Amino acid sequence: MVVVDPILAKSRVDAMLRITQMIETAPSLSDLLTSVFAEIIHTFDYTSCNVLLSVDQTHYVMHVFPPHQTSSQVLSVEAAPLLTQIIESRQPTQLNLDDTNETDAYIQLLLRDIAVRSFLLIPLIAQNQVIGVLAFCSTATPSSRSVDEMALLRLFASQLASVMVVLRNTEITKRRDEELILKEIATTVTSILDTHQVYMLVVQKLNTYFEVDAGSILLIDEMTGALQFVMTIEGSEERLAGKYVPVGQGVVGHVAKTGQWEIVHDAPNDPRFYSKISEEVGYKTQSILCVPMVAKGRVIGVLELLNKINGHFTEDDAQRLTRMASLIGVAIQNARLFQQVTDTRDRLAAILNSVAEGIVMTNMHGNVLSVNPMASQLFGANETDLLYQPIDELIDDLYRQAHEITTPSWQNEEEDNASTAPQITELELGSEQRRFIRHLRLPVRDADGKMYGQIEVFHDITKERELTQLRDDYTSMLVHDMRAPLTSIINGIVMVQRGLVGDISPQQHELLAIAHHGSQTMLELINNLLDISKMEEGHMPLDAEPLVPYTLIDDVIERLEVSARARQLTIEQSLAVGLPTIEADKNKIMRVLQNLVDNALKFSPTHEVVTVGAYHHVTGQEPPVRTPVSPPVTDGEWVVIWIQDRGPGIPNAYHARIFEKFGQVHRRKAGGTGLGLTFCKLAVEAHYGRIWLESREGSGSIFAFALPLQ
Repeated sequence: MVVVDPILAKSRVDAMLRITQMIETAPSLSDLLTSVFAEIIHTFDYTSCNVLLSVDQTHYVMHVFPPHQTSSQVLSVEAAPLLTQIIESRQPTQLNLDDTNETDAYIQLLLRDIAVRSFLLIPLIAQNQVIGVLAFCSTATPSSRSVDEMALLRLFASQLASVMVVLRNTEITKRRDEELILKEIATTVTSILDTHQVYMLVVQKLNTYFEVDAGSILLIDEMTGALQFVMTIEGSEERLAGKYVPVGQGVVGHVAKTGQWEIVHDAPNDPRFYSKISEEVGYKTQSILCVPMVAKGRVIGVLELLNKINGHFTEDDAQRLTRMASLIGVAIQNARLFQQVTDTRDRLAAILNSVAEGIVMTNMHGNVLSVNPMASQLFGANETDLLYQPIDELIDDLYRQAHEITTPSWQNEEEDNASTAPQITELELGSEQRRFIRHLRLPVRDADGKMYGQIEVFHDITKERELTQLRDDYTSMLVHDMRAPLTSIINGIVMVQRGLVGDISPQQHELLAIAHHGSQTMLELINNLLDISKMEEGHMPLDAEPLVPYTLIDDVIERLEVSARARQLTIEQSLAVGLPTIEADKNKIMRVLQNLVDNALKFSPTHEVVTVGAYHHVTGQEPPVRTPVSPPVTDGEWVVIWIQDRGPGIPNAYHARIFEKFGQVHRRKAGGTGLGLTFCKLAVEAHYGRIWLESREGSGSIFAFALPLQ
């Protein structure tokens, strides 16, 4: 007969009463097991306790106290005959280490981390179902337990089993509620475009679920690193929107920095508490639960709950809110990114809709992705009808309606960047009311320079063309009216120089010579302007005659010999033998050649040489003499004349512009009006010839032109 110490028995009864109270008030299953196991180990002198709970009909999971790194283990019934025996018998079983079958999987789990000598195994029965097994382990010498002790433990096991069923069902319900809230949040984020509504829904759901007085979402400002309140709901009122918590301040700053949740039960006495904002709005903060929101591996903000209405914040609350925060953080980040994309799209649409140019965006396949109202008006179709249409077909239709299609001479003047320069075309549209459209095609590239689309820009240049025409007409009229009185002035000067009105002194003769030279220069400028205007309009007739290139070159050099000597320069010739005769307007070709040689003299340093060369070019044959030029001609026979100087050279950016009216290189300071090369270009092209420039900055220049033999 076992004698029970009355004092020990009373202490054990008191312990069981405390355990019963724990069972009745336990907030969660994990808290319950931790508290109860600690009491049992202390009261009944066990080394450790563990519980094996059913996951399904064939698998159980073990929880060990005190907890350690292998405290959770999954066990299959098939590998544990002892477990099967206990479940079937539903009776407590006491085992000694010497009597155990160490191949049993359950025994192996019991022996894995603690050197026990004996076990007391009690089945957990609730609602006539075995939901698990309690195991009390001891390292002491095995001894029999008294009947009263066994009765207490069985009573405890019965109560524990009942409450475990309730708590597990509660856990399942909470988990379902948690999943439902997250599902509602996810659904809202994907269906609502307004981030404000997303923030409001999240806080409302969290406040209700966790039964708190107030809740907030704070996001990290990417510019400053401070935490900004984007939504706070106290009761049903929104507050604090736009306010900031400085970097590292408050419990929220600590959580954002560490990435770990925090529970504060007495906020006013916590040194981390940032009271400024609460004081500003007159809110009294007692308790805080704060967890980080993580998206793509970084903290983007925090969730903060204040003043739990019933009870205190628990670790279980923190874990639940942390699980929710992981999804909420991703959802909010996606909502913010979507809002940014939407805002950018709306701003871009507003800009495109307000500009005067027609703009079309295409993808790499040339299909229309975006079109603004001006472009749709130009194509004569609705914006929606133009989407995903091939842009090349739309442009071809537009070009077929054009009366004239031209390419500006200044297009792609940056030869080094020709691959990235825009493609530019000018169209004349309309019949009764003419419209001029400049069409630009620009590549669209990403940050790495890879092209992923194109932009087509259609700019109405009708007003620009009208103003240009008005300017040209006025200039032509003005210049034409200036030539008659200027001719009279020159004739008057010549008659005075010849003494028709009396003798003149040497000083007077010198002044008249200066006036005569200036007048001739002005008359040459006027003639250039008139000739350029006529050639641009196609109204300049050519008085063609057979010309010998040698004679042309000799005459020009003879005219400029004095000017060359004055600049201490030498003009040399590099002419091939047997140059053929050409059919050309002598006066115009002489002026072309004279302009080019005169330019070479102007930009040559002192004591240098200007070379004038010519040869007979036949496509597919080597030149008969060594020549520094390569004619841009494809077939036929040509006479090529070139003029080379040893001056400063011309940058690539000016190669196309230099042949335009008044087009000069700003760094070349030698005077002139910028009309000579324009005349040369138009005169050569009027003879169906080609004129070009070969130059590199710092290495001199070669101006050349080729005239066809036929």
